[in-house]
Amino acid sequence: MMRFVAVCWIGLAGVVGAESVAPTTNQVNTAKAKAAMSVVDTDEATETAEVAETVRRTAAKTNDVAVVQEGKGTMIQKLIKAVDPKPPVKKKAVDPWEAFMPPPDSEFDWLQLTSGEWLKGDFKVLYDYEVEFDSDEMGLQTFDIEDVKRVRTRNMKTVLVEGEEGRRDTEVLRGVLEINKNDVVLRRAEHEVVVPRSSVISIAGGRQSERDNWSGTLSLGINARGGNTETTDTTVMANVKRRTAASRFAVDYIANYSQTKKIETANNQRLSGNYDRFLTGRFFWKVLDLEYYRDPFSNIDAQYSVSTGVGYDVIHSSKTEWNLSAGIGYQEQKFVSVEVGKASSSASAFGTFGTVFDYEINGNVDFLYDYSMRLLNVDNGRYTHHMLTKLSIDLIKDLDLDLSLIWDRIQDPQAASDGTLPKQDDYQMIVSLAYDF
Repeated sequence: MMRFVAVCWIGLAGVVGAESVAPTTNQVNTAKAKAAMSVVDTDEATETAEVAETVRRTAAKTNDVAVVQEGKGTMIQKLIKAVDPKPPVKKKAVDPWEAFMPPPDSEFDWLQLTSGEWLKGDFKVLYDYEVEFDSDEMGLQTFDIEDVKRVRTRNMKTVLVEGEEGRRDTEVLRGVLEINKNDVVLRRAEHEVVVPRSSVISIAGGRQSERDNWSGTLSLGINARGGNTETTDTTVMANVKRRTAASRFAVDYIANYSQTKKIETANNQRLSGNYDRFLTGRFFWKVLDLEYYRDPFSNIDAQYSVSTGVGYDVIHSSKTEWNLSAGIGYQEQKFVSVEVGKASSSASAFGTFGTVFDYEINGNVDFLYDYSMRLLNVDNGRYTHHMLTKLSIDLIKDLDLDLSLIWDRIQDPQAASDGTLPKQDDYQMIVSLAYDF
């Protein structure tokens, strides 16, 4: 009975203590706090002042809670002794590294892995369930989000949050960032917003250089043979991306050139660019997709296209990404030569469908399947597709070995002026070295 009374008193003391130390600065209307954090464009001086005020309030809150908790603990112990002289059962010792939290830091961001290890450096981005973190000693590191336990930043970050209750809207919030096991906390001066970790779509760097939003890959493959057969094959592949919390922009380039005994046997180029806007965690709008293609050996002197559409992420995890997209567009094509009576160019509206499957086989090997097709009029080929499969193997640091297969098909190719009909299918097997930047 006496122990029951003691427990009741302890619970009451805890409630009273908690109410007495709750900081009034954080008892603000959620809508008001989100409105304050929706302001993402501020000058550097204003943002620096906001960060300083945020750090000051956070430190004061932490110190106040620690002092009160210490005093409350002493009061509770005295109360237990008064009503029940039997000593309390000792609690299991807490791992000091588990309880460790880096002190306030204006120079570094901090990241803790689920293994308990801490890293200090610069938090770059959270995108596609992967965190990029730059350490002075270890360089740029990439971690699956499920391997990251806690993050604390020294400055503001921009966070794209999915709408509540499955709504097809998003919110862009900006503040000093803290990630824990279940939540993401954003603080900005006296305001604080807590959102579930599962609702965060992406996190982009705060006030950093524009360069931090960009990444890319450059791949080069060369095959040269001499003697009885003099052949030179050259393939260049490049991919450049710009990623922010609410959008992504990508440019891809593939060029092939082959020469046998000084006679050109292949010379084609494909340059494409697209801009996507996130609408929810899985649904995105392909705002604009542009492409230029040239392949004289397929009787295509120049081909231009523009399209728009929508896409959906069927699977979106740290190791696997599979998305589907569909849209409509317009294509204009110029031929190298045509038969008598045929037009030298043609245009067509088209429907398009595409899918991308990206799978991390293990820490050193990635597999990519990228397929897109179009349905057009007869003069533009009726049906065309471009397929790329690639196996990327990590070698050293930012250098990869890429094994690629490319398959291009035109269902109804246009005959040349001499009546020669290009083949429907073109295949390429490419072995290349790729540099990630």
